[in-house]
Amino acid sequence: MNWMSPRHMFFCGVLACCCAPAQAQAGSAPITLMQVQAQPDVPDLKCGLAAPASKPPRAIDPDPVEWPDQTEVDQQVTALSKPDSPRAEPGALTGPADASLWSRANASVLRVGIWGDSHLAAGFFTQELQRLSALAPEQMRAQFVPASLGRAGVRLPLRKTCVSPDWQYEPAHAQSAGAAHPGPGLVNMLSRQDGAWLSMDLRNAAGRAEHARVRLLHQQTERPILLALRVDAGPEQIINLQGPQGAAVLELAAQEAMSTLALRVVQGPFRLQGLEWPVAPSVRLQMDVFAYPGATVGGWRHVRAESMTPWWPEPPYDLVVLAFGTNEGNVQPFSAQSYRQMLEASVSQWRAVFPQTACLLMAPGDRGVLLRRSQKGGKSSPQAKKKAVPDVLRFTRVHDEIGRIQKQVAQSHGCHAWSMFEAMGGAGSAYRWARQNPPLMARDLIHFTVPGYQRLAQLMAKDLGWGPALFEDSAAPAANR
Repeated sequence: MNWMSPRHMFFCGVLACCCAPAQAQAGSAPITLMQVQAQPDVPDLKCGLAAPASKPPRAIDPDPVEWPDQTEVDQQVTALSKPDSPRAEPGALTGPADASLWSRANASVLRVGIWGDSHLAAGFFTQELQRLSALAPEQMRAQFVPASLGRAGVRLPLRKTCVSPDWQYEPAHAQSAGAAHPGPGLVNMLSRQDGAWLSMDLRNAAGRAEHARVRLLHQQTERPILLALRVDAGPEQIINLQGPQGAAVLELAAQEAMSTLALRVVQGPFRLQGLEWPVAPSVRLQMDVFAYPGATVGGWRHVRAESMTPWWPEPPYDLVVLAFGTNEGNVQPFSAQSYRQMLEASVSQWRAVFPQTACLLMAPGDRGVLLRRSQKGGKSSPQAKKKAVPDVLRFTRVHDEIGRIQKQVAQSHGCHAWSMFEAMGGAGSAYRWARQNPPLMARDLIHFTVPGYQRLAQLMAKDLGWGPALFEDSAAPAANR
């Protein structure tokens, strides 16, 4: 969106606003502009929620879950290996030779959009990429905030958020409403309860306010929507949102940067689809992370391209990363054919939204299984020897297959592919990473520890040629690695 353009804008008074419907052109959404007043010396945001009740002590499990013995893992890895089946170089970047990941229209800024699941939602992977860029903190910013405020496991470019329990999340991969009217992050926040509220601290990690204009992306309904907004420590302001049904924008404009914003639904329903703010000209890396725990790439399959264009009237990214696969591989039994069809449809729909953008499919890492102590058997008794040996590589085979399919689909759509699985070292690496000191794999053998996510980011940066040279004005685009 053009932040300086007044097209399709409606100006609101300080205390209340009622706006007439507007006709939006293709590739834009009607914008309601509301003047607000920022305040100095705003105190830290306090949620005011009651402390959670203490949980009773957990009973001791007589048959706890444990990691498989490494000896058993090694034996199954050896049996799985086929000497006559050559494997790709671990962590190697694959893609079309005539397409560069790093060619971009504006040499002064690299714009990256990332959609993914819980691995990316936690933020540790992308934070390490930012660190490896060697840019100053003020040179790296996001433009969008997905509508996943308050969602556990999601780190957002907000200092703090507080959300009442009256909201429900609508991820596009699981909710038809989320797919029919998606925000840029493929997730919405919906409240049908008048009185629902949310508040956020807009300041950066250093506690400094830097946004004098903030846009609330939402879905306008046929019925007017009444919201109460409070900026910083100022008075609550009522706004009456009216207009054609569909994507709409409420833009808050202040003379100085705002610190906190609180929203209360007076008359709904209200569907929030994200936040957006302008990126300063001094920013060298714009990185928008749209990741949601439990998400699959199938969210893109159900999205219509025309429903996304209001948020992006022009190609906003130089590179888009689609980092999915763990949740798809969780479906048992896994069907490679069904997954391929779903991935093809999803990437095709994504490509319809971003026809010229460079793209990278990022396959999941290795995954292990937890066994009950009684399942592990052992050599202590004849009965233990008779037990069936558990398949400790069942997810390993699935994730390996997902990686191979992603490479093939990426090639057919002019995208690159990179595999966490291969970067980790292939089959059985989840167990090896878990036994590192410090551990690189979490105890669930699905997710990674903070050092593990950092290590993955370092491996990918090496393979992709990600580093300080990308942000030097005089540097030529990096060659494919």
